[in-house]
Amino acid sequence: MKIYLASSWKNSDAITVLAFDLRADYDVDAFTDTSTGRYVFHFSEIGDPSELNCINFLRDHRSKKAFNEDKKWLDWCDVCILCLPAGKSSHLEAGYAKGCGKKLIIFHMSGFPYGEFDVMYGFADFMTSDYVEMKKFLVGLAQGMLKEA
Repeated sequence: MKIYLASSWKNSDAITVLAFDLRADYDVDAFTDTSTGRYVFHFSEIGDPSELNCINFLRDHRSKKAFNEDKKWLDWCDVCILCLPAGKSSHLEAGYAKGCGKKLIIFHMSGFPYGEFDVMYGFADFMTSDYVEMKKFLVGLAQGMLKEA
């Protein structure tokens, strides 16, 4: 089973640990990891963001390359794990993955806080802040995929 981790750069250390652990059982793409040959983009590469808007930002060759890289891995995956807290980009990635028929897990790494939610989280196949529960759900997904094959 192939997993795409969607999250924020603010969580990069946690994503690195999560990817390492999940790779014991699954193929995992982590936006923070160049060891797989992945192009890793960070907004600091483009200079002063106050000089850009979304249109001229998306025209930049680095942002185009980053978009194509993320889309390639999203198309590759079977499961997208949206690791909260996360920003707009990772939420769009999760929505794209779900719209493509992938399984969607929403995993809050520090527990779901009161007052922070969204009705569209209803698209998720599974939501948890318990890592052990998430691993059990992944095992069930993988077993289901084997039966379908």
